[in-house]
Amino acid sequence: MDLLRRFLENMTGPELFTAMFMVAEILALCSVPSVLLRRRGRPTAALAWLLALFALPALGGLLWWAFGRTHLERKRRRRVKMSAEFNRRKDGPMSAPSTAFDRLIPRRAVGSSVFPTSGNEVALLIDGAQAYPEMEKAVAGARESINVLFYIWQNDATGLRLRDLLVERAKAGVQVRVLVDAFGSDKFDREFEAPLLEAGAKIAQFFPTPFDALGAPRFNFRNHRKILVVDSSVAFTGGMNIGNEYAHDWRDLMVRLRGPAVASLQYIFLDDWYFATGESVEDQPTQSAPAGPGDTDVAVVASGPDTEHWIHDAYFTAVSRAERRIWIATPYFIPTAALMTALRTAAGRGVEVGIVVPEVTDVWLVKWAARSYYKDLLDAGVRVYEYQGRMLHAKALLVDDEHISVGTANLDTRSFRLSFEVGCFFASKPLHAQLTRWFEELMSHSIAVSSEELHRAPVTRKLLESMAHLLSPLL
Repeated sequence: MDLLRRFLENMTGPELFTAMFMVAEILALCSVPSVLLRRRGRPTAALAWLLALFALPALGGLLWWAFGRTHLERKRRRRVKMSAEFNRRKDGPMSAPSTAFDRLIPRRAVGSSVFPTSGNEVALLIDGAQAYPEMEKAVAGARESINVLFYIWQNDATGLRLRDLLVERAKAGVQVRVLVDAFGSDKFDREFEAPLLEAGAKIAQFFPTPFDALGAPRFNFRNHRKILVVDSSVAFTGGMNIGNEYAHDWRDLMVRLRGPAVASLQYIFLDDWYFATGESVEDQPTQSAPAGPGDTDVAVVASGPDTEHWIHDAYFTAVSRAERRIWIATPYFIPTAALMTALRTAAGRGVEVGIVVPEVTDVWLVKWAARSYYKDLLDAGVRVYEYQGRMLHAKALLVDDEHISVGTANLDTRSFRLSFEVGCFFASKPLHAQLTRWFEELMSHSIAVSSEELHRAPVTRKLLESMAHLLSPLL
């Protein structure tokens, strides 16, 4: 170390800069094999990373080793191993012999990542004004167990209110388990969780230490799921996290489920819980009850970097099979090449295809990247709407006259490939009608993007969008 220090002290400014540049170039060169192996089968993403490495070697190398490697094999193998152990300990949900989704979901996924059931009762909850009172009411009425998993849990008035409700139920003897993502819920600290622990609740973090650049949990392996299960009888999922913006400011969707599908969401939660803690919860059912009195078929789909990309594939199949209408709402729109082709092809077949994205966004780089796809979509006959109201955070799909989906996954690479997500697909004409009205309300407060507007855009904006498009495989 002393020799290195003296060597650096004797260097002039230009010599030091040259040495640092050479080190950065060596790091970039050493990163090339990793990029080629990790992005095998995805040439566009590989080229984007190689461009970043050689255009900005120091920054590109740092970003690749800190965030870019999606398949962290040691951690992936551990996740797969623990999921297999969990499956041996717990009976998985029973799938209905036949549902409306038999031709939507690959058979090999059923029972491991996809759980189709019949006889469910489902309520669509629009915005925080409907969702939060229902979730808080269910928590306040819990008698046996509460399982909570959220990507973001803010230390604000909304987060404190739910925490205090859980504290009250834990003190009353209810089993309370809280699982949060370590990166998304960085405000869920020791001071915030102390009352829960004192009341007897159990708390765990999913993949802690997200910024360990050389170790394994990192930004790309986040648990983006939102699941609340109360007394094994009612469950909630959708796009909302826990925080003031979700309760009051942003547009979003949740669903409340009763019936056999509740066991599917509980199974996914307990699988994540077992991975985070090693605790197998034996006294909570994960086998689906027989079809209930409800009239809705539900397919709960779990997807993550440790499985095939089932939510993406379900979207692709639904879009490819659509005959009349496809409406999509997503806060972040960076489609895969396969989905881009499916959307353009559907519009070419005469299917009405509409995509609603927010005008106001919390991630401007993603918005610029999203706009780079507009021209190809508009040329194919797809309609693109930019919602002019509050931040649109909902993730929803409406197909033809009966099928809809509400879940946690955005229409982007990160959700489809890099994050742990859960989606619910529903076959229900009443739910379809309700979601149709919601889409129509969004579109009435949106501006339809036109080819003329794209053509008239300032050169600076076109340049920003083109630069962001180069980064879209990385987003």
